[in-house]
Amino acid sequence: MRTIPIALFAAAALVAVAGCSSDDPGSSPGNGGVEEGAPPAGSEQTFEPGRQITVELTMATSEDGGRSTSFFSGYRPTVEFEYQEQSTTCYAQLPVELREFPPGETHRIGLECDDEVAAHPDTPGFRLVEGDAEVGAGEIVFNG
Repeated sequence: MRTIPIALFAAAALVAVAGCSSDDPGSSPGNGGVEEGAPPAGSEQTFEPGRQITVELTMATSEDGGRSTSFFSGYRPTVEFEYQEQSTTCYAQLPVELREFPPGETHRIGLECDDEVAAHPDTPGFRLVEGDAEVGAGEIVFNG
């Protein structure tokens, strides 16, 4: 009868616990909590049209040149992203617990844009624009 050294069993167990080695950081279960298919932390991320982008948004008050009224889910401002100076129309999606978004407040909401948007954690800023007026500003929330 042939015996297998215990060191081979130990090595196999370590590989199973740590996850298989791979060049793709999102492909193994031992990747430190990165979701499968998620880009490595600190890299550019692309949001296809209709894919929700989570943002932290502050709306300007009317005294600061912003809106004088609240907006609701479905609001479609022009959004100018700092990264690569991109501009597109986006649909604002408020969380269920936030019925309306008054001027002067800051909230985490979702944006779904008409065009593809590239984003990078080093340049997460954006502006909401109505005509020539900046009515809000914020940053993309990157997970990871």
